[in-house]
Order: sequence, then C-alpha cells, then structure tokens
Amino acid sequence: MKKEDFDELSISNIRNEIIKFKNDVVSQKLDKYYSSKSYSEILGVSRRELSHSNFIAWLLNDQESHNLSSYPIKKFLEILVISSKYKQQVKHKELFDSIIIDDLKIENLEIITERVIKNVGRVDLYIEAKVFYANRLQKLRIIIENKVSTKEHSDQTTKYYNYYENLQDKSWENLYVFLTPISGLELSELTEVECSCKEYIQTNYQNLVDYLLEPILNKNISDRTQNIIKEYLQALSQPTQNDEDEEHKQGLIMAIGKEERELLTKFWDQNQKLILSALYAISSDPEQEEDIRDNISSALQSISSGTKDRSLLTISYNGIKEVEKIKKSDIGYKTVELLNEKGLIDSSLFNFLRKDKTCSFLLLKLKEEMTETEIKYSKYRPKLEPELFYEDKGYYIARNWGKTNYKKFIDIMTKKVPLLSYEIHE
Repeated sequence: MKKEDFDELSISNIRNEIIKFKNDVVSQKLDKYYSSKSYSEILGVSRRELSHSNFIAWLLNDQESHNLSSYPIKKFLEILVISSKYKQQVKHKELFDSIIIDDLKIENLEIITERVIKNVGRVDLYIEAKVFYANRLQKLRIIIENKVSTKEHSDQTTKYYNYYENLQDKSWENLYVFLTPISGLELSELTEVECSCKEYIQTNYQNLVDYLLEPILNKNISDRTQNIIKEYLQALSQPTQNDEDEEHKQGLIMAIGKEERELLTKFWDQNQKLILSALYAISSDPEQEEDIRDNISSALQSISSGTKDRSLLTISYNGIKEVEKIKKSDIGYKTVELLNEKGLIDSSLFNFLRKDKTCSFLLLKLKEEMTETEIKYSKYRPKLEPELFYEDKGYYIARNWGKTNYKKFIDIMTKKVPLLSYEIHE
C-alpha cells in the first residue's frame, strides 16, 4: 500500500475493517493466546538467559522426569549438524555422519549450567558424555554460549575455546555452540558466526522449536511434559513487554511454533489493510517517540518495496552491457561498483553519491554512521567487507530500493553520468 492508499481510507472503511477484525475467528484465537501470560512471564524471567539455560538442561538430560531418555540430546545434536559450516563438518565427519543416521549411543550424560572456570568465566551450558559411534568410544564435550538479549562481551567464546583446547587430556572431542534468538532468515544469511571465536557453531531458538520441541510434542508424552513444553513455547513467542528488565530487548520474539505461525499468517492475510493502516497512523503521529516512528516507517517501506515488482535490471556503460539482470535491491551497489571499476569516482562524483538519498537513506555510509534501525532492517550490509573504499575509508551501499525510488535513481544517475544506461526487464 502506498501513502495515498492510506490517506484514501475513510472513517467508514476503517470502522468496517475493525468490526471484521473483532469478529474474525483467527483474531480471537490469537487474542486469547497472547493475552495470557506464560509461567515464566509471570515470574518475570522470560528473557533471562539462565532461565532458558535451565530449561534446555532439563530437556536434554536423559535422566529427567520427562522420561524421553536420550531422544532430546540426539535431536539437539542433529541441530548442531544442520547448523554447522563446512569446516566443522570436515573436522567432525564421523560423529556427524553417525548423528544423521542415528547410529550412536549416549551414556554418562552430564549437564551443568553456569559452569565456573577459574580466571576464565562461566560457561552457560556445559555438556559431557560418552558416545559410542563408528565402532569406538569417544568422550564428547559441548560448550554452549547462550545469548538471549545481550551480546558477547570480553571475547568469552575465544576464552572458553582456548581453555578447553589447551587442556592436557586430548581424548575429548569438543563442540562449541553459540545459541541466539535471531530469526532463521538472519541465521541463513550469516557469512560467519557472530561471536569472537569462529570455531563455534551458531544456531538459534527457532531451530530448537522446529527440530526439538515440536518433534517431542508429536511423541506420546505425559500431559505434564506436554504442558511444560507448551508453556515454554509460549514464552519464546510472546513479545517482551515494558515491565521486563530494561537490559532485555523490548519486543523480542525468540521463536514461534508451527500452529502459531499458521494462525499469524492467516491473521495477516485477513487483516492486512487494517494492520498497515494502523502502522501508517503510528509512523506519521508526531506524538509517538521518534524511535518508534522510525522503526515502523522502515517496516512499512520494507513491506511496500518487497511486494509485487520482480523486475530485473541490466546496466550498460557507453552502449556495452556491463551488469546483466540484477535485482533492483542491488541497483545502488552495482552502479557504484561499475563507476568505481571505470575509474569515474573523483571527488565531485563521490560527493554527489555521498549525498544521494533517493532510497530514503544515504546511498553511502560508514559503518559507524549506521543506526540500529538501519542495521536491523538490512538497509546496509555491515557484516560484510566495505563495498567502496575512498580516501582510505570503507563505505557501505544502501539496499532500500522499492518500486518507485529505483526508477528515480536511474533518472538521476543517467543525467549525472550520461554514458550510463539501464534496461528494465519486466
């Protein structure tokens, strides 16, 4: 929806949409789900790392009251396999192969939360066991750094890695895990783990839901175990509220279950106009806090720019095709890259590009100039190497291109650099 679409909504239209929303069965189910607090929310610990570590420790323990034996720890190991990178897959090939084909036996499982290492720190979750696979017995350690809302500090993962790798007893096989609540999409787009030590396997809470919790719920388990897991699922999916500790992110959803995702998708499909109208009203309300307005504006722009138009672009210079059939989200990056390759970026053109805000954000930005909102909504890609170096400074190029602003950018650039031309493939 464009701005004029919101402006054209009459009071009568809005009233009708609200009435439809209030009487919608899906909306009523979601209202009932989200209006009730999970047990951990009542205690005010739903975003405390130790609370989540304690739950995971309980679930993975093969001697616990859930009576699931080694099923949870084996499913957790599967998560580590699918989350691992090539380097870890090569290093632990025999173990990972055995995990995938379920050809391993686990004994003497021990799980400790907040394991203290003198003069080093506290490991959030420490797991050790004896594992039988590939016709041999192997001692296995899993060192988990669990980050719910805060970031790693003091290079914790590097310290833990160095400590365990330098122990005299080399008979252990060590797995290092960095567990965070980032979305599955964000996790899949990472080029490296977000912690200081790159030997860690990064996974997320959504993987715990998809590959551990929901498979358990499909098993024949006791009512008590089922209720505990459902309570925990609800705690993961509830946005944090203002009465939580200030150090924990507001609005953070850690993961959602399959049934809830399906309900929310139906809710969006059936109430899209009303939701977008409400967001637009908040984004343009001067009485709202600036951060809230900016976040919602960015979300609206992402929704508007990411729908319908699947056009591809070809960029030519002096009549020769240089870049063929790129997504419009790459128009700024590929244009600047081409100009740089042709040696055209002098001080005049650089200043022109530096000031350009055709996509509502500066076309070129230094990493330290980016706001949290710009990083959160992927307006730039600061996790990668800088995309343009000019006078010994590394700049990143905006990716916020929608159906209208990329055409405006084409017009501006072809006037500034007449030898540039663009072809739009509908």
